[in-house]
Amino acid sequence: MIKKIKSVIKKFVDYTIEDDMRVYRLRHTPVRLKKPLTKAFLQKYGSLAVEPYKIVCDNYMGSGYGCNGKYVTEILLKSETPYDIVWAVKEKEKHAADFPERVRIVEYGTEEAMYEYATAAVWLCNYHLIYYFNRGLVKKPGQSYIQMWHGSFGIKKIENDCGILNSVKSWTALAKKNAAETDYWISNSGFETGVYRSAFWGAGNILEYGHPRNDIFFDGDRPDIRASVNGALGISDSAKLCLYVPTFREKGEPQTGKIDVANVLAGFKARGEGDWSFAVRFHPRMKDSERSFFLERWDGIVNATDYPDIQELLFRADAVITDYSSCVFDFLLGKKMAFLYVPDRAAYLDERGFYYPLEESPFPIAESNEDLFLQIKNFDRKSYGKRKDAFLAQKQSKEDGRAALRVAALIERILLERCGRTKEEAAQNHA
Repeated sequence: MIKKIKSVIKKFVDYTIEDDMRVYRLRHTPVRLKKPLTKAFLQKYGSLAVEPYKIVCDNYMGSGYGCNGKYVTEILLKSETPYDIVWAVKEKEKHAADFPERVRIVEYGTEEAMYEYATAAVWLCNYHLIYYFNRGLVKKPGQSYIQMWHGSFGIKKIENDCGILNSVKSWTALAKKNAAETDYWISNSGFETGVYRSAFWGAGNILEYGHPRNDIFFDGDRPDIRASVNGALGISDSAKLCLYVPTFREKGEPQTGKIDVANVLAGFKARGEGDWSFAVRFHPRMKDSERSFFLERWDGIVNATDYPDIQELLFRADAVITDYSSCVFDFLLGKKMAFLYVPDRAAYLDERGFYYPLEESPFPIAESNEDLFLQIKNFDRKSYGKRKDAFLAQKQSKEDGRAALRVAALIERILLERCGRTKEEAAQNHA
């Protein structure tokens, strides 16, 4: 009901962000109403002290314990420094069991979450904090904002580089504010550094550390991760796993070019490499509707959307199929087969735009189910390996399995310098 009311209001009322004012306009009239953006926040939280060892984390607008923040958190929890680590999560009771005991969780978007942001020494995020800035959040002296973007060597244009994303003026104003408030940008390559500078309005202080979430691909065998994914998805350890990860469309879900799961499995069967399971991971901004993405219903499809950490799914997967999701550019670090299924390539190129032609990626490309079958059946691991290595070299990849350690060291350095104490003094004071 609330969503319906908001949608009706949007038909008649528009607003923009101008300096520190939210300006409401009644469409097609000269009527304007101005409201201060940060005044209420400063009145309520402005005088609160910054707590020197508090770190607040957010994974893609409260999506749960995953992505870069998870892997940095795991390192920080091993430190002797008395960190107070807080995660803002949607449906926190649902996800509580996913978090380590020492991590506090608060409901995303609540006053409780706003308090944590107002008092944390470090904000650790993989997406814009637009929701909070739109509610008046102000970064105080003594606070640092570290941005670890959820992309990678991804091909689709983002933020300032993508016209459709800048069509809403209020969003663009807040995204610019978010970029200006960011102290450190964590990049995984020379390529991504260039994207940051153009897409985030001249972002500076970019550190090419690699992405912490990708350290998992350098861990070797991890029976614990395999067991966790197998149990959650209900698949056997002996089965190979194909993970399908379609991305969202700004103009709505695709209505044509649906994937034929039976055809995909026939392609893997033709390779003679054992039995395969098929799972789908929907983007957080998409509806998990099988009718929108699959040619026909197949009872063997496993919906992995609720699994908290997509990196663990990628680690367990033996093959990935996507259209334009950047996750496949993480997956290639694991040296397994991956495919691009892009039946709407021309339309998506027109809607979103690419940083480079799909053919420059190392992945086989299919624009129909027939093409996809042949690409799977005839996949050449040796040739793919050479293309993958050349691609990573060309993009100046810095991924080496030590990114989380580097980010954790950055956080520790920031906080200890701010506190003016050594690690030993901090631990003694905490005790």
